[in-house]
Amino acid sequence: MKNTTALARHVAAATLPLALLACGGGSDSPTTTTPTALSISGTAATRAALVGGQVEVKCAAGNGSTTTLADGSYTVTLSGASLPCMMRVTTGSAELYSLSEDNGGSVVRANITPFTSLVASQIVGGNLKNVYDAFQPSEQTKITAATVASAITAVTDALKGVVDLSGVNPLTATFVIGDPLDKQLDAFTAALDKAGTTLGEVTDTLAGGGSAATQTLLQPVASTCAGLRSGRYRAINPNETDPQWANHVFQLDAGTLKATFWDGSINTLLDNGGCSFTVDTTQLLVSKSGLTVARDTPTGGQTEATLILPEQTIALSELAGTWNSMGYARDAAGAALHPTAATYTLDAAGKFSNGADCAGLAACTTWSATPGDLKASSNGGFEYTDASGATHRVFAFQTADGLMLVRLRPNQTGFSVATKQVALSLPAVGTVNNVWDFTLNGSGYASALDEMTITVTAVDSATQSYTRQRASNGRIDSFTQNTPRDGLRYRAAGTSPTNSGGTVSFSEIIAMPLPKSVGLTVYTSVAANQNFFGLSIARP
Repeated sequence: MKNTTALARHVAAATLPLALLACGGGSDSPTTTTPTALSISGTAATRAALVGGQVEVKCAAGNGSTTTLADGSYTVTLSGASLPCMMRVTTGSAELYSLSEDNGGSVVRANITPFTSLVASQIVGGNLKNVYDAFQPSEQTKITAATVASAITAVTDALKGVVDLSGVNPLTATFVIGDPLDKQLDAFTAALDKAGTTLGEVTDTLAGGGSAATQTLLQPVASTCAGLRSGRYRAINPNETDPQWANHVFQLDAGTLKATFWDGSINTLLDNGGCSFTVDTTQLLVSKSGLTVARDTPTGGQTEATLILPEQTIALSELAGTWNSMGYARDAAGAALHPTAATYTLDAAGKFSNGADCAGLAACTTWSATPGDLKASSNGGFEYTDASGATHRVFAFQTADGLMLVRLRPNQTGFSVATKQVALSLPAVGTVNNVWDFTLNGSGYASALDEMTITVTAVDSATQSYTRQRASNGRIDSFTQNTPRDGLRYRAAGTSPTNSGGTVSFSEIIAMPLPKSVGLTVYTSVAANQNFFGLSIARP
């Protein structure tokens, strides 16, 4: 650590509005000490000591301020003050936060670092600047010994593999330049550099997506694509007949663009720009989340699609909730694929309930048999056994704002994609979406790839619908949100004028947007005389 104010760009993002969720718990309630003299001291630092930073302290009773010294240390003495307290240090455009629960004493240590900002956001939630400025009793009551311990555990788990905070309380640990905790701050800031991210993004991701999403975000990123990161990836190909390749895992080095597979083979990705890469006859389309769609077109052959997810370790309990599912399935081996849809509930132990199959706009039909419990698989991801005894593999992907599941049906009989059932809000007029788009046919083969830029041109809150226009040909279509169920959107078939003076037709579809940060929307045909499953991948 050097006595400079470097790295403000990483911590500056922590001041932006972040949709954070409070986490941690405990049954104890904070007590407020009788106002008395209170001494608060600590060290303010990133990779460097924050020299001359403005430190502000706001407590349940009392507040004060001071300036950090050359080694980043500070001390504030408050008269008539009582815990709990929050602290803020400001230097240039950067802000960091910390807090202290009521420890029953009159002397408190409270460091102010990126680690303490992460801990604070886990406890009080919301925009840390707004929380500090108001510091209402509702925020004060969240700061207890139990919530502090829980938040430290969450931060420690999320940063494993990047820094080691095992056994360390970053709020109260005494540290100086060059000691182990200081070196962990150095390592964390270096990881932000390599990952091309900021403290604000990490804070947001940890709050909304937990440790799995945070660990993915902190992997080194490719220099030309914000979504392509080093790490392990799961490749899921519903058409693959070889079980060793149907849902295999490979290792990617984002710096060298080399992918290493389970059989020892190594392929190097060719960068085409715009987060599009090729390997031999395969094109890879990478969203900002790291979700990737591969399109393999052998010479003279049909194009097959593979869905590639960053490999994550996610607790079964995190899958609890009610889900929407859309898929493409065969009723028997060799039959044509056709659209499927369902809704179901999972509990924290993986037990299914309230399952129903759905078709088009009609009411859903309750499952005649409930599958066995979802459980962790020794081969990664999850699995369950259906009523016929067949095993289905399930893989999860967590991002800052939600989860998705991919189910691989047995014996090349199809797949499904699922996300938790959450009502969709209307987009704002002027919203622009850049996507790669294609469909699969009943044989499982992909259509030509279409790159689209689509702009929302009108919104009707009364009908919960919006209109959009495609840039390439001027086609106009409209969707109704949360139809036929919350989390889905519906488009009736229709025609539209084009930029060239002609007209173009479009099909009736039901679409399921996955959480925004995932970067994927899937959709299916509805009409009996049509049969396709579509994918729209957000272009970074």
